[in-house]
Amino acid sequence: MNRSLKSINILSTRQLKAAVALAGAALVSFSLSAAARADDLAVWDDQTYEGQSAVIEQLNKEFEAAHSGVTIKRTARTFDDMKLTLKLAVSAGDGPVITKVNQGAGDMGAMVKEGLLLPVDDYIKKYGWDKRQSDSVLARDRWDGPKFGVGKTYGISGLAEIVGLYYNKKILDDAGVALPQTFEELLADLDKLKEKGVAPFMMGSAKQHLALHMIGAIDQAHIDASNRAELDNLIYGKGGSWNTKGNIESAKLVQKWAQGGYFYPGFEGISGDDAVQLFISGQGAFLISGTWYFGDMQHNPDIGFMAIPAPKGISKPLSVGGVDLAWAITSLAKDKKTQDLAGEYIDYMVSEKAAETWANASYLPATSLAADAKPKLTPLLSAGIDMWKKLNANDALGHYPDWSSPTMLKTIDDNTPLLLSGKITPEAFVDAMDKDYQAYLKGQK
Repeated sequence: MNRSLKSINILSTRQLKAAVALAGAALVSFSLSAAARADDLAVWDDQTYEGQSAVIEQLNKEFEAAHSGVTIKRTARTFDDMKLTLKLAVSAGDGPVITKVNQGAGDMGAMVKEGLLLPVDDYIKKYGWDKRQSDSVLARDRWDGPKFGVGKTYGISGLAEIVGLYYNKKILDDAGVALPQTFEELLADLDKLKEKGVAPFMMGSAKQHLALHMIGAIDQAHIDASNRAELDNLIYGKGGSWNTKGNIESAKLVQKWAQGGYFYPGFEGISGDDAVQLFISGQGAFLISGTWYFGDMQHNPDIGFMAIPAPKGISKPLSVGGVDLAWAITSLAKDKKTQDLAGEYIDYMVSEKAAETWANASYLPATSLAADAKPKLTPLLSAGIDMWKKLNANDALGHYPDWSSPTMLKTIDDNTPLLLSGKITPEAFVDAMDKDYQAYLKGQK
């Protein structure tokens, strides 16, 4: 899918890979402007979807208008391109002063280890960010050497994220299928839809991470918040194993769906983003993904959003999620003036004003709205806000599995196509995840 992004420094994936290859021999120049003037701010973000990008452009203009002489040099990267280039660019001294960075060992942990990110604890205290977002949310940006979730804080996010179940109410009604209230009802609905010739699930596994989110979301919907310690320990590098009955059963179910005709035909050649567009156009009944698609999904009023239904006996199921990539200050902010300006920029991006702007665009802000805020809530956003409040009240916000090791995302992405095609067993899929994790743990000792 092509998206028109104005005033954004974008390189194609092919160009990015070429640049990365050159960097193996010499420090690379991405033709991206580092701070050319004292008050230029080189900022990288991952808000490349059209609706998200429009919000960032608006917030940047507002920040510039309030700071005479400051010019924001924005570069937008997709999630995958950001992973490919960010650490290298900052190491080369030609990257951003402010950036979005994925939490977890693969990106934030690796950059902290190499001194490429600056702690933001002073700015948390100065601006009261800990009053706007809960401590458990901020903990996802903390590192103490190799220890995740403790120590100094290296970022803060602007958006909340929940991975849940999108549904097309019209398709369900036309097929005579009720909205599922339990996981068992969801399974029955899928069978009914398939019998009627409707694609139960929209899926695209060629690019992005729909399969990862589906496997993780199903597994965590089977975990009650009262039993979350095992998952927390895995994510925060305290030990454990991915080789559990729950993970194997989730992988089995997704493999069964892939091979049994429960996914949209040809899903292997469809990217995740294109699968979302097909879903919006009414080509599937359900899709499992995150709230970051709210802005796109709102264009079809038949689409709703809910938590993955829990199986009977689970009263407070976990939902994969948390917050979007964190705003962070890189080591390229050499002097106090630049660091303070960066802190001020991040403060604006997680402010109540920014939260209202995100809400008006139908996205779920991580910062609570002001008491007198009157955003235009779409049905999707209202559902997301209700879920966010319930998950936090139940301590039921889950985790992205790829946060657990620097290489876990690649391990999962490499193996999900093999799982879906039946080339490896569910046990082998989970075993690959656990081998990755155990190797990471061993390296930490």
